[in-house]
Amino acid sequence: MRLMSIICAALLILSFAAIASAEVQNVKVSGDLSIYSLWRQHYDLDKDGGTYTDDAENGFFTVTALQVNADLTDNVSAVVRVANQRFWDSGETGSYDTTQYDLDIDLAYIQIKEMFYSPLTVTIGRQDLWFGKGFIVGTKMIDPELGLAEGSDWAGTEYTEFTAFDAIRATLDYDPWTIDLVYSKIYEEDITDTDPVNDDTDLYGVNVGYQFDSYNGEAEAYFWWKHDRQGLDTMRDKINTIGTVGGRGSFDPVENATIGLEGAFQFGDYFSTAAYTADSSYNHTRSRRAWAADASAEYRWPTWTWKPKVGIEYIYYSGEKNLEAGSTDEWNGWDPIYRGKFDTAIREFQNLFYTTAVMSSALIQNQNSGFSNQHQIIVFGQIKPAEDLTLDARWAYFLLAEEYNTGVEATTAGSDEVGCELDLQLTYDYTEDLSFGLLTAWFWPGDLYASGHDDVAADVVASAKLSF
Repeated sequence: MRLMSIICAALLILSFAAIASAEVQNVKVSGDLSIYSLWRQHYDLDKDGGTYTDDAENGFFTVTALQVNADLTDNVSAVVRVANQRFWDSGETGSYDTTQYDLDIDLAYIQIKEMFYSPLTVTIGRQDLWFGKGFIVGTKMIDPELGLAEGSDWAGTEYTEFTAFDAIRATLDYDPWTIDLVYSKIYEEDITDTDPVNDDTDLYGVNVGYQFDSYNGEAEAYFWWKHDRQGLDTMRDKINTIGTVGGRGSFDPVENATIGLEGAFQFGDYFSTAAYTADSSYNHTRSRRAWAADASAEYRWPTWTWKPKVGIEYIYYSGEKNLEAGSTDEWNGWDPIYRGKFDTAIREFQNLFYTTAVMSSALIQNQNSGFSNQHQIIVFGQIKPAEDLTLDARWAYFLLAEEYNTGVEATTAGSDEVGCELDLQLTYDYTEDLSFGLLTAWFWPGDLYASGHDDVAADVVASAKLSF
């Protein structure tokens, strides 16, 4: 990994040298403005108490972004994008923190095409990273000023505009082959610390893709390595390492039908800070072995009235059944890395952004969440009643992959049924630049949840989105 860091640093120095005498050839200014009205309730699945003071949340919030693209000489370009996101009236002086009016950097990168030779493109700086369907690497969701959590810790964090990575990416385009090499600094230690330690988090990766010339086929293989010491400054011999190796492919076996499959395996070391905090007498490092898979099929009728399409998808994340603090067994819970693929409006974000009432112990380590220890079956469909009107429907059913040991969560013993969810999305394209949307979603808890912690969660989000 040190060699990779040295290579990345050398590329950075050479890139700055290449643009030192560059001249601006073309500048494009663009942006987008998204306005949301949100109402949701029972997100903790407990209407009589639970995690949040307010059982229902409602309000308006705006996400504003402005982007500048500059093309320079010698195949050099730069992109800078700033954004602000906040609930309406949440930043008035004397009421709330006025930093919520600040513009924060979303994108800021340099791109050099044909660097050294024609197939190589190098991108340096804060940039989007999305590979395949985003099953492993897609987004790094943050809310810099907590603008989407004003007045509540469960307001609308999943709508954040800030999903980019600070990274160096080298892309080799040997059509039909594409090879990407990536280094990203996820977390940097406090460089002013009087007793500095290596508590950084770094991500390294290689992704190889291939486009077939028939059946609309594509395939890719990847390897990602996450080296995580964040928050371990008092536990200097502890570390989380996550190696993820996998592959993905899709093709159209017949016209208007698509089949896709992705599978991945994780290995490395797992360290539980929660278990260590509870009892530091144990060595809480465990060997990591986890699996995930995503299989889907879709069929479309583009010549029919309303242009219907239907599909089905199965997703599996392996889980850990032994959550005891002193266990030395292999850890089988799936780590989402920086997944960008979210298939439902409510369940995907449970115990990620929104803590359920029964999530009473940190030792659960997300084994009841939307991204680990789960079987997920999704049936979806779409129709277009008019050229500018689209209706999407999605039903999902969730089961635990492993029933973890009792005593750490108030659940109904012996049940692995997490629940089911229905999402309905209506989209109206007023113009090619402006669209309106209405999302309604309901999550019905299953027998996993004990009585009193099994209220139905509901979500209604109206939106207007303008791009220019």
